[in-house]
Amino acid sequence: RAAPLDRCRAQRAPLPSHPRPPPPRGVARRNTRWRRGEGSASRVVISSELGTGSMAFASASGTPATAVAARVSRRVAVAAAADADSGAGSKATLTQDIIAGISTACVAMPQSCAYALLAGTGVKCAVMAAAASSIPCALLGSSRYLQVGCLSLGALLTRGALVNLGLPLASETYVAGAAVLALYAGATRVACGFARLGNVMTSLPVPLLQGFVSAATWMVFFSQVPAMVGASASGPLAGHFATAAFWLGTHPGTWHLGTAAMAAATFVIMLNGMKIHKLFPSALVCCVLGCVLAFNGLDIGGVVGAISVDVSSLWPPAAFSVPPELLKALAVPGIAMGVITYLEGAAVCRFWADNDGEPWDSNKELIAQGVANICSGLAGGMNVAGVISRSSFGIQAGAKTRLAHGVTGLCLILFVVTGGGALLAYLPKAVLGALVGCGVLPLLAPTGVMKPLFDNFLAQPWPVKRDCLIAWVTVAFTFTARPTLDIGLYRGAAFAAFVFVLEKLYARADTLKEEADEKAAREASASE
Repeated sequence: RAAPLDRCRAQRAPLPSHPRPPPPRGVARRNTRWRRGEGSASRVVISSELGTGSMAFASASGTPATAVAARVSRRVAVAAAADADSGAGSKATLTQDIIAGISTACVAMPQSCAYALLAGTGVKCAVMAAAASSIPCALLGSSRYLQVGCLSLGALLTRGALVNLGLPLASETYVAGAAVLALYAGATRVACGFARLGNVMTSLPVPLLQGFVSAATWMVFFSQVPAMVGASASGPLAGHFATAAFWLGTHPGTWHLGTAAMAAATFVIMLNGMKIHKLFPSALVCCVLGCVLAFNGLDIGGVVGAISVDVSSLWPPAAFSVPPELLKALAVPGIAMGVITYLEGAAVCRFWADNDGEPWDSNKELIAQGVANICSGLAGGMNVAGVISRSSFGIQAGAKTRLAHGVTGLCLILFVVTGGGALLAYLPKAVLGALVGCGVLPLLAPTGVMKPLFDNFLAQPWPVKRDCLIAWVTVAFTFTARPTLDIGLYRGAAFAAFVFVLEKLYARADTLKEEADEKAAREASASE
């Protein structure tokens, strides 16, 4: 450090106004790089310090001080611009999340009403579930993409469990039973999350899950056919969703023309809305169109009817008034529902984690969705889980963080407490049935595991045939499941276990045969 000072004295240059001699140029640059990640203030300060020292050395060595000052100014400007961009980026993200949350709420409300029609609980039950579940998941969840709410599989399982007990649809006991199922499902997920069983639950055999989900999807679609045509099946075929839909398809004379036309218009809008714009609110447009037509007196079938929510009546919850016998009868279906319906949300998280590396914690998601189900049950709502269609819409709407999910929940709560339920007085049931049908339409085709049945099945290798067989047998078990749909999953799991055990036994027999052949060959060679 003496050499620079000697040069300064020799050229009679003023000493720099530093408390100590500045470090050499290389040292200062290393310090700048080391402190660059400490924040904007650190960047500006270190750049200013470097500038003072560099200008002093430049004066001593004959380098123009203005050039060094320009370099320092540029560094300070770049740091300030980076901070400004960061602030602008956070503001842009906040705006996008708010817009995406409001847009998703416009889709979530009609979807929830449609799933209430499927579950047979009445619209109020699904609306309360949607309003009570979003904010807990936004606060406790790990995935910034996942949107939680009512879903078709959960609605179908709820209907099967309650109808099996002989409860009348939409009665007070029926709705309270749906809330009890949500509480059981929530407690199951919270317990599994704290026990760190998330990876175990998401590692079930793929053929088994695909077969069950495929069959359940077809059952959901068939269940909405009466609502879409405004008629009901009669005779011996009316006892099953699939056979009832077949009967209605072969008896078009029983259809209500206005209902069928409204359902067809909903399908057209839903299937072509994305062609107009990726954020086109197709579901909301269908609901508004149906309400306008019904308000003007057109006969387009039955309507949902207005609902009102008295917040003071939410406590004590209706689930607390359920008889003990019903609580015991709903325990097993509720626990099964907590496991089965979680898998759809897990599939969303896994898909986006594989696509862009977005981190998620299956145990944390279990706890978050468990708390959401408990909140839904206490508010008188039904089972909730991660929804693929709503999550995809939120992503397309520009959601960046979990704040978008929280905004969606806030909008749904405001809809409930401000009397928005009165707007449902003219909402046609045909629109809701068609919305459910459009929601499951992409899932009706056979999956990749199931397609080999139609592509030279006998020539396929054994692992492909095994997986295809498990999937289709599970489909058959689910279609014929009695009394509830989840029985098909249990039977499929038993069949899959039987196939795997049989495979292991055959493999063990082949191994023992090879060992016996080798031993006989050794003995023969030894005797020779």
